[in-house]
Amino acid sequence: MVDDSRFRKQDRVKLRGYIADITDGIYEYDAIVEDVSFEGLCLTDMSNKFAVEKKIYTAVIVGGPDADSYKLQVQPRWVRRHGDFIEVGFTVIRSPTKWKRFIRELIPKKGTVGMEGEWEHCSNLSVW
Repeated sequence: MVDDSRFRKQDRVKLRGYIADITDGIYEYDAIVEDVSFEGLCLTDMSNKFAVEKKIYTAVIVGGPDADSYKLQVQPRWVRRHGDFIEVGFTVIRSPTKWKRFIRELIPKKGTVGMEGEWEHCSNLSVW
């Protein structure tokens, strides 16, 4: 696996209060949405039992009872291990128009987060 963090093309924005259910069609896992971009997202606090494979998963992102939910097709890009939990960066393969609109509205309002510095400190980061 090659570290391609220096090739990041999209700015990221932190997203608080959103959770994700992610499934491969057989198993389902819960996660916290850490940050998002137009083409990706980072999920944290996932069980390390999640089998990170380079296949397409379905993720449902929810921000609470009064927020919209978004169904995305995602593919793992990298994984960072934290004991019993993992953090996984995903590329968004397919998303509805309302997700794209949501992200477009978020990035200018909240500002962007440069994740490159954070990546440099990760000795346990695996990138495909």
